[in-house]
Amino acid sequence: MRTLRRRPAGPSRAPVVPGYDLLAPLAFGATGAVWSGRDAAGRPVAVSVLPLPAGPRGAAQLRRLGRLREGRHPHLARVLDVVGLDADRCAVVAEVVTGPTLATVRAARGPLPVAEAAGLLAALGAGLGHLHERGLIHGDVSPTNVVLAPGGVPVLVDLAGEGVVERGTAGFVAPERTGGAPPSAPGDVWALARLVLWVAGDDDAVAAAVAPALAAEPARRPGARDLAARAPSLARAASVRLPDDADLAQAQLRAGAHQVPTQLTAPRRPRRRHAAGRRGRVMVAALAALAAVAGGVWWTGARTDAGAVDASRGPDETQLRQVVAGLLERRDRALAAGDRAALAALTVAGSPAAQQDAALLARLRAAGVRVEGLGTALVALEERGRAGAGAGRVRVDVQVVTRQGGYALVPDGSVPVTGGGGSEVPAQAPRCAVLTVLGPPWRVEEVGRC
Repeated sequence: MRTLRRRPAGPSRAPVVPGYDLLAPLAFGATGAVWSGRDAAGRPVAVSVLPLPAGPRGAAQLRRLGRLREGRHPHLARVLDVVGLDADRCAVVAEVVTGPTLATVRAARGPLPVAEAAGLLAALGAGLGHLHERGLIHGDVSPTNVVLAPGGVPVLVDLAGEGVVERGTAGFVAPERTGGAPPSAPGDVWALARLVLWVAGDDDAVAAAVAPALAAEPARRPGARDLAARAPSLARAASVRLPDDADLAQAQLRAGAHQVPTQLTAPRRPRRRHAAGRRGRVMVAALAALAAVAGGVWWTGARTDAGAVDASRGPDETQLRQVVAGLLERRDRALAAGDRAALAALTVAGSPAAQQDAALLARLRAAGVRVEGLGTALVALEERGRAGAGAGRVRVDVQVVTRQGGYALVPDGSVPVTGGGGSEVPAQAPRCAVLTVLGPPWRVEEVGRC
């Protein structure tokens, strides 16, 4: 039996950020969450809470982050606002970036052509140069932190990665950092070179072009813009071709099964870092009010009428698909109706999944809105393992990809709503989740991230 690596459930209580309504976690990483939210005008935003160093260093870091609002770079997620929360933390409010990650696209297509690798080198090198020139570093330049927007435009996300407690992603960590050195601009350059070489399948021409950036000594590496300037020597830059939805969904399943989270170093002070999301990202694949939670990938359960199931063996693949698809539909209906009992009937009582759904419904009610037109489809499913749970029950781990159509958040009349109107949430890109179901009767027990 294949065993599933557990990932902890995300936070259920949104932080308070003045001027913004934070609704639900959009994506998670090893150290924190990115929250879906709305600004005062009802526009969707992504919000990350991150720590600040003590004293003057913290004030300087806050000023540097604030300067990112002054201009936009096409290959960086746009920072819309930086809000000081207290002496130790600030909130970074960013735009929504939609699309699959580079990790997912490479899993779907295999190594990319040299022309596309050249395009990535030029674009991401320019983006990193923009950051470095403003005194900021990324700290985790890796395939899951590159989102491919419509047209295959690469956008580097997770811009708050100063790396106080983050060592980066295995395979994309500069050698000096494994010895305890802090994140740095040369470390970002090394990671970019490694990323471009990886995406091109270790092509010889690409290896020669990025070799200076892989120097063991940080001081010998070129700057980010100098590295980007090597792209034309490879080929005429081309945009990354995006696979179709079905190929992306299958790639998410394959990539999620082997994903390695961001590695951590011990924090210097015992305070929690709420960093921008890292793994399972399909990331910022669609950030809008409640898209991550109401989308149905938060959990799954199984309808008891999904065919006769042998309790000693559990459901076969066809029955699992019926179970998951049926309860996605039932969960959509329960959320739309605001039916607490119907929602609770789909999860194991007291489980993390039950607590998450109860918190979601409470947030909807507190906001005075209801969900209208919600519909979630099952795109792909793969079993990851199963085991007996006693009393004739079976615990099954599955990895699923779902796609959610557009829906609306409309006032329910229970509380005054700013502006008086609702907000439209666009259709979401396919997204991946790992689910533990227990039965019969089949209920969701736990949810993890791909």
